[in-house]
Amino acid sequence: MTKPTNLAGKIDHLKSMLVQATDFDQPMGYFFDVLALDPAFRERGRPLKDAAIKTRFRTVLEAMQQQVMPGWTGEGRMISAFWLKDYGFAHGACTVAERLGVTFYFRDLDMGLSTLASLRPGDQVLFARFSVQEGGDPDKNYQFDRPGRRH
Repeated sequence: MTKPTNLAGKIDHLKSMLVQATDFDQPMGYFFDVLALDPAFRERGRPLKDAAIKTRFRTVLEAMQQQVMPGWTGEGRMISAFWLKDYGFAHGACTVAERLGVTFYFRDLDMGLSTLASLRPGDQVLFARFSVQEGGDPDKNYQFDRPGRRH
């Protein structure tokens, strides 16, 4: 398979990687190593105004923090969040406790991927593929994946 060269192809490739991933480091690595370095990607992003997506980002990262520190109480803080309207794609960064989180999300799939890394060298990096289901019990709206398990 040839590697995509235009922005639409790169975003489609990331979407495919997200859905098929069993190693979540691969799509997140592609996000950082390919998309984040693409000038067209940086130019197309506009500040994310959708409060629901921002809340999803924080909620997922806060839930990941609970995995590392059960009983942790606190709130994540958005550093930045961007929206690429033509692609229905959002991405952002958030701090949670002493960790930095990065998330991306595809609206059409209602699925995304988050990573949460400690600011201390050598600590574990967490990944979570998530999908969101509206309605019902808010505590059950976020479905986390484990490697090798599909939605």
